[in-house]
Amino acid sequence: MDPSKVEFLGEKQLVSIVPNFNLDMIYLISGTVGPFRAGLPVKVPIWLAVCLKQKQKCRIVSQDWMDIESLNERKEMEKMSKLFTQMPSNHYIDESQILLSVANDDIPDADNIRISVKVDKAD
Repeated sequence: MDPSKVEFLGEKQLVSIVPNFNLDMIYLISGTVGPFRAGLPVKVPIWLAVCLKQKQKCRIVSQDWMDIESLNERKEMEKMSKLFTQMPSNHYIDESQILLSVANDDIPDADNIRISVKVDKAD
């Protein structure tokens, strides 16, 4: 699979956002999202979260697995295990790259997470 297809699949993953606007449901081909209420978290696909963040319409909530301690623990488990270690998410590298490039200010300890996951910093 080429990288653009893998990134496309990663963009479909859901992420929580905290919108700063009110809007009823949005009907998409992949399903409905919303309703959006200012200050209340809602799950949306990453591509929509990125679009809203770029328009300064929301704050992206860090994924549960985007915690430096749990990432480092998982890395140590992987080093010690002879078997395959369960990844934090099926598309964690793509998710990290997308979210850290757009929502660096929303994700606590973003630089260390970037190092742990080995995501290049977008300039």
